[in-house]
Amino acid sequence: MKLVGYVRVSSESQAENTSLREQRQKIEAYCYAFNHELLQIFEEVGSGKNTTHRPQFLEALKLVSESADGIIAAKLDRLARNTRDVLALVDDVLQPQRKALILLDLQVDTTTPQGYMILTVMSAVAKLERDIINERTQGGRRAKADNGGYAYGAPAFGQKAVDGELIPDLEELDAIEAIRKHHKSGKSFGAISKWMNMNGYKTKLGRQWHPNSVKRVVDRLYHKT
Repeated sequence: MKLVGYVRVSSESQAENTSLREQRQKIEAYCYAFNHELLQIFEEVGSGKNTTHRPQFLEALKLVSESADGIIAAKLDRLARNTRDVLALVDDVLQPQRKALILLDLQVDTTTPQGYMILTVMSAVAKLERDIINERTQGGRRAKADNGGYAYGAPAFGQKAVDGELIPDLEELDAIEAIRKHHKSGKSFGAISKWMNMNGYKTKLGRQWHPNSVKRVVDRLYHKT
């Protein structure tokens, strides 16, 4: 299997010590032990919060899409800031392209039944955490709604909450209209996502567009969700 490695530290001081080297060594050792071809390791210095501020991460995903079978990292928190972001990466980017994810610290390898099971458990735990948070905030939301404010979670794409009220988000509405026109002309979700990225459009969370995220907008347009 052809793999692309990704290593990251949060600061220059960390980059100067052994952290990057240790991550590289673990990735190289794993690929050697399991006879995987390591095409390249991308190094990044910076926060894991926003993928748009991680050019090496985006380059790694590009190489995975073009030439590799998957991406490998030594630890989950080197690849993304939390479990939810990793699951989004798998669901929105890797799985649609039939690409693998390998996380050495959690023994996750989505090409194996055991590795995929671990990812499924991670997904269940993440959902439980969200449910607990939602349960704790229901009282506060009800109180806010009673006072006339918007209190029902993140607004849908095309809307935003300002001073407790939902109002149209003009930039997002422009993106929705672009998706609608391209979908109506017969373009695939993949072609639309590439066009959106090339023309500077972002998703609700400020991320790159992918076929699945375009599909979700189209499904909403035609009331499929």
